[in-house]
Amino acid sequence: MKIFWSGETHGLGFKSRRPHHFLEGKNVITGKLLGNKVLIEDKKSISKLKNKSYGSLEENKLYLGLVEAAYLVEKGNLELEEGMDILNAARDEREFDIKFLVYRDLRERGLIVKTGFKYGAHFRAYRGSVEEHADYLVHVIDEKESFKGYEIIRTVRMAHTVNKKMILAFVDMENDITYIEVKRMRL
Repeated sequence: MKIFWSGETHGLGFKSRRPHHFLEGKNVITGKLLGNKVLIEDKKSISKLKNKSYGSLEENKLYLGLVEAAYLVEKGNLELEEGMDILNAARDEREFDIKFLVYRDLRERGLIVKTGFKYGAHFRAYRGSVEEHADYLVHVIDEKESFKGYEIIRTVRMAHTVNKKMILAFVDMENDITYIEVKRMRL
């Protein structure tokens, strides 16, 4: 295992930078909470969000996951329609709090972050465009919880199969994040 970035340490060719608030001085995007997603229907808003690699487009509508919607709400770029509360909706999502911390940290380091569900990880992370292949699969682990070795083996094998680096993101009780790259090694 190799610890390759933690706290303010950087090691993969990207630097921590102030996130680009693409809506500064402009109208805030409005979304509608639908279960575990946030729906964006306004064409201009969809265009702005897609240009920054947020959400997934389905039938000319943009859907944000709860974690990315919460990030945009925190940054002041998104508000939900009257009476909708993203934190209340997130109570049903397992490990929402630590996934949010890691998502925010990765975004603020300049990475594009998308769901990694189909790869058995929490996130895919890109250094460049989402039109290219993701560089990393990121799996979030609460440091105080136990985890099974076979879970790590499964995700490492998947990452190796799809030619991505497997990153374990450990979140401790102080909400500090330690990222560890885990590789498959043949002897």
